[in-house]
Amino acid sequence: MADEIRNGDPRVRVVRLLGHRDDAGAWEIRDFLKRSVEAQWIELSTEEGCRRELGMSDLKNVNLPVVELPDGTRLFGPTLRDVAARLGFVTKPKLQYDVSIYGAGPAGLSAAVHAASEGRSTVLIERSAAYLEENGMIPCTSNHASGAARLSWTV
Repeated sequence: MADEIRNGDPRVRVVRLLGHRDDAGAWEIRDFLKRSVEAQWIELSTEEGCRRELGMSDLKNVNLPVVELPDGTRLFGPTLRDVAARLGFVTKPKLQYDVSIYGAGPAGLSAAVHAASEGRSTVLIERSAAYLEENGMIPCTSNHASGAARLSWTV
């Protein structure tokens, strides 16, 4: 699989994260990617590794971490928000909701289902979850025509 990733096989949609093991920003991005997409961590600690992985000869002048997206685009020294935005994740809510629930534990899920079953526009936010925005839609609980609450893609 590493050869497929390195050779840019279009069937393999992997985000590559290259950085130094002591970089807190790289670890923050690594944790986010691990929860959200298929990602490959590559530690850069030598000039040789920098040449092999990035085609650059001077590791000291590379703004780490580097995030390489599936389309080959490279982000040098990005913030977590930059990475999320480039991957198409929702970073800012677009709608107003009657009820916002923070935490998708048992109580949060129960509250979201109850609020949605009462016809309230409800959003459930979980710190460790990331959702991909597709066609301007985000996932949230809503009231189904039958009266049952469900998790759905809502505009």
